[in-house]
Amino acid sequence: MTTSTRIILNADTIPRVDIDFMNNTHVEEIEMVKKLGKLVVAYQESAMPTKSETNAITQSLEKWLQHTEAHFERENVLMRETNFPVYLVHSGEHETALEQMARVVKAWQNGNDIDSIAEYVFNLWPAWFNSHVDSMDMITARFAVMNGFDSQSTPQE
Repeated sequence: MTTSTRIILNADTIPRVDIDFMNNTHVEEIEMVKKLGKLVVAYQESAMPTKSETNAITQSLEKWLQHTEAHFERENVLMRETNFPVYLVHSGEHETALEQMARVVKAWQNGNDIDSIAEYVFNLWPAWFNSHVDSMDMITARFAVMNGFDSQSTPQE
């Protein structure tokens, strides 16, 4: 099956927040997802996907998951350092998103279900990510800067 709707975010169209390290991380993540999306399309269009194509998706998913874990941890540290009042809400959304991503990665590892990966990469994740950046990350960054965090630095914890 080929995914009919393919939403891939572009770095120049996602909202920018008030802190550089967050923007840089968002761009890195979008670039990773774009590369993964190309692998998914190639796999879907292949009459007989190769072991190499399968391995490339596996490696890309694992790299993305690791990047996202580090991404969320840096933001969680920022929120703790600045005593962000709704830390539990924002970090809870991170936890939920990581759990979903881990389930998708595990499902791929257990059965190479390309349709589930495609749905997540092209539809579910982009919608969630854009909304999350535009709300949770936007507010967190603004709060941190308003409370003395240097927009060009990285959290220390």
